[in-house]
Amino acid sequence: MPGLNSSLYIGLTGLSASQSALNVVGHNIANVNTPGYTRQRADLSSNVASAQGQVYFGTGVSLNSISGIRDKFLDLQIYKETAVQTGADQRYSTVNAIATSLGDTSSSGLGAQIQSFFQSFQDLAASPESTALRTNVVGKAQTMITSLKTQYSMLDDQRRSADQSVGDLVAQVNSLTSQIAKLNDQITSTVPVGSNNDAIDQRKALTDKLSSLVGINVFEGSKGEYQITIDSGSATLVSGSHAYTLTAAQGAGPGGMSAVMSNMGPTATDVTAGIKNGQLGAQLDIRDNLLSGFQQQLDQVAAGISSQVNLIHQTGYGINTLSAANHGTDFFQTSVANGVNGLPPSITAATFYKGMVSSLSVNSTILGDPSLIATAGAAGAIGDNTNANAIANLQSATNTVDTNGNGVGDSGPFSSSIASLVGDLGTQVQNYQTQSTTQQNLVAALQNQRDQVSGVNLDEEAANMMNLQRGYQASARFINVINTLTEQLVSQFGQ
Repeated sequence: MPGLNSSLYIGLTGLSASQSALNVVGHNIANVNTPGYTRQRADLSSNVASAQGQVYFGTGVSLNSISGIRDKFLDLQIYKETAVQTGADQRYSTVNAIATSLGDTSSSGLGAQIQSFFQSFQDLAASPESTALRTNVVGKAQTMITSLKTQYSMLDDQRRSADQSVGDLVAQVNSLTSQIAKLNDQITSTVPVGSNNDAIDQRKALTDKLSSLVGINVFEGSKGEYQITIDSGSATLVSGSHAYTLTAAQGAGPGGMSAVMSNMGPTATDVTAGIKNGQLGAQLDIRDNLLSGFQQQLDQVAAGISSQVNLIHQTGYGINTLSAANHGTDFFQTSVANGVNGLPPSITAATFYKGMVSSLSVNSTILGDPSLIATAGAAGAIGDNTNANAIANLQSATNTVDTNGNGVGDSGPFSSSIASLVGDLGTQVQNYQTQSTTQQNLVAALQNQRDQVSGVNLDEEAANMMNLQRGYQASARFINVINTLTEQLVSQFGQ
């Protein structure tokens, strides 16, 4: 039968276990407002029993471990959905700002400026010999071109801003992956492995931040270490205690923009196309697809206006042209080939019209002498307005804009092309807004679910604290009883 010393030891284990568990409760309460903190639990178990003949006597209690209450599946879901959310937020913010400018329906909007240009030819047709109306046509053309260039330049500014953000975001990604790799090393080197709960929480918080910057896949190894790859799997960011940096290589991407390079191996690999989500994925998509797509549509409209007006203008005659001299003059000039109808099939709208807006201008010859504006359909017909009417009618003509790159106009009139661009913007704004709201709700729901599992509940901790306090008091009282019995035993046998 166990003696008083064994009983005293049992009481001491109870005191020690209760005190340790109370420390865990205190740690939970202290961190109730700490972002990313995971509630911890003291795992207690009875000690190995002591055999006395055929009877087994208990030997008290031990604190086996302190574990964090986590749902790893929820963590992985939150990493994934956070990247989608931040990407949608970034796209919505950018496209919404662009829509405000391109969607301007006032008299200063792009659609109104194009309409005003063709209206100026309609006005000139009523009085072809009017110098003032000819000067007005030139002015309206220049205003329309300025409006096109302003919108195009605004998109260029947005692209440069997105490209600058790429470099900043890559630096942030590298900082986070470096910290995560160091925490991986701490977590796997702790004995027992994975018992460093605070380090695990710090890693989780850093991974949350990383997932907001770039879409990631997270895998947990047998020792609790994280391996993190880009969401497409095109590059590894973290493997155990090693972090592989990304680099924003200036000028190596499309259109002279930055390319994102992975430095995993001996040579850097371009992984730009593999980054889909997070703020970084959104900025790359905005820069390389959304904004350039809007610019392409503006280039197509500019090419259509330039080519269609020039095709008709070349066939006409100016007011002071009494012969075939100066016949065939272009109204617009550009350094980019712009002939819709008859373009080589190998030429695509994406490449052939690129830069049309930037290089478009009114023919310098006409700028110097507006009398050369070809309003007449025949030489010497000063009052003839045939050509002016033909150009004015382009405003409502169909198939004036080439959008599929086969050299044949398939869209139009011009007003509907601008309306289509504005409509595309509006649709994308609505789509990204919906996606952003949906993802925000989803991430919030997942985080609430994680908080229910891992968050600190003060009522629950108060109940645990009370139970442990009573357990500690009971152990102390038990020790006091054993101490009294020991004193009695010593006193009786010591006489």
